[in-house]
Amino acid sequence: MRALVIAFLLAWAAPSRADSLDLVADVPRKIVGFRVEGPSKLKVRALRYLAHLEEGKFVREADRPKIVRALITSELFEKVDVAFEDAPGGVTLVATLDDKHSWLVAPTFYWLSGKRSIGVGYAENNFIGLNQKLLLYGQLGERDSLFFGTFLDQNVRGSKLTVRVDLYLFRKLVDEYANPPGDGTSRDILRTTQSNYIGGGALIGWNFAWWLIGDLRLRGAYVYFRDPQAPDGTPLPAPTTDGYDISVQPRITLDARHHHFGVTWGPYVQLVLDQTIPGLDDYDYSTALLRAYYSWRLNTSHQLELRTHLNVGRHLPMHEELTLGGVIDLRGYAVDQFRGDVRAMFRTEYSLPIAKWKFFAFRAIGFWDSGYIGYQFRDPDGRRNYLANQHNNADWFRNDVGLGIRIYIKRIVLPLLGLDFAYGIEGRAPEVYFQVGLTDF
Repeated sequence: MRALVIAFLLAWAAPSRADSLDLVADVPRKIVGFRVEGPSKLKVRALRYLAHLEEGKFVREADRPKIVRALITSELFEKVDVAFEDAPGGVTLVATLDDKHSWLVAPTFYWLSGKRSIGVGYAENNFIGLNQKLLLYGQLGERDSLFFGTFLDQNVRGSKLTVRVDLYLFRKLVDEYANPPGDGTSRDILRTTQSNYIGGGALIGWNFAWWLIGDLRLRGAYVYFRDPQAPDGTPLPAPTTDGYDISVQPRITLDARHHHFGVTWGPYVQLVLDQTIPGLDDYDYSTALLRAYYSWRLNTSHQLELRTHLNVGRHLPMHEELTLGGVIDLRGYAVDQFRGDVRAMFRTEYSLPIAKWKFFAFRAIGFWDSGYIGYQFRDPDGRRNYLANQHNNADWFRNDVGLGIRIYIKRIVLPLLGLDFAYGIEGRAPEVYFQVGLTDF
């Protein structure tokens, strides 16, 4: 009997003892190296950055899921596996990766507020395996024609330094709407102007943590305006004088979001200031922008996102004025239908998977957009020629509701098609936004 009791007690205690041994065995071990395996072009220095680790850091077996999630969040890989391999003095982190297709050459087609445009772009999301970003894009359109090129290195030579250079050229037709008080249905245009912009910039920044980046951008452009006219062709004064627009833009970004094949969750907050440089600039203005997003991952593959933008500007020329209307803020109204120097925007959007077919994944979205904009800090020096409805204290508040669809290719980072149907509540009219190729709503 005594032997049976002892045997029972030993059997009962065995699992607890095993668990205790497992916990003791999972001791922190120092990382002494990194290695990439599998069908991937990723270099080791980029692996360190994406995994949020470096030599000398300590890891446990329990950290492996977190490291896998960090690598998946980069959206560069279709499959990820992480192992710790014994090495002198610690462990080597071995990442077995299956890359997504990192580059894309694609035509584009946009239908925005009844205006069409076509273009072609080249995007590389993992240039030479170093997680560097390269984008070249050109477009011809009824409203916008442009060329944009940028190169971004988020960890220069494996350091915490970030650099970016960009070139931006555009010619666009800018419509200034009447938007009469008390008539939310008006789409009347008071002035149309061809705005031309030749500019570029350079940015330098520092990664304080994987989720916190601070940077400073120097930006310069020459801006000029042609053919301002009323809808009947009558010539009108130009909305802003031609000149050099040169400014410095400090920015701080907190981005702790995770991404998993089209689903995002976590917080994003960004503060951007923009101040022109006296003696070099012709416009003398300043702006501040606060962006805040939060996303929840629900039922593994559903996503709920809340977004808000808060902007304020002082003495803004027309090409820097804040706007509402279009895919980035108020989809139930025409592109840039409302203008001002104070703006607030709120969006709630729910996304869910609806089908998969071969390489394609289809997601549906439902959304509500709200926006406020108005004039409070107009330019007093005569550089901006305001219309009668653009007086101080003029403001507008608008809302819309709608549905949309996104189509992804599993092995490519960006969605390739976006289609939104929105209904402007105050405008009492629908609006359709359609984009094919290099689409990122």
